[in-house]
Amino acid sequence: MPAGFSVTTIQDTPANAVVDGITMRLLKEGTAEDPSVVMELTFAPGAAFGEDRHARPEILVVTEGVLSDGHADHPKGSVIVGSPGSVHFPRSADGCKVLVVHPAGV
Repeated sequence: MPAGFSVTTIQDTPANAVVDGITMRLLKEGTAEDPSVVMELTFAPGAAFGEDRHARPEILVVTEGVLSDGHADHPKGSVIVGSPGSVHFPRSADGCKVLVVHPAGV
């Protein structure tokens, strides 16, 4: 691995329950030097997060299934960017996986 790089695999990262039907794999924790956080969220069919209000930017990449945000449905391949102050209601009728990046931390 070149200097300055690190590698984490989703398969080797333990899943932790966030809310009923949603698990999270923390792929990169924020640090004082680099506050960015990267995680994968897995939504079981019918799972809902509830209101999700953001003080900092958030980037979502739907990697499997369809993520709904309370306003629209976003299929696999969608990139959703939430700015500070944004609010959404993430859920998935049939289940989905989402790569989540918090560039400025959480």
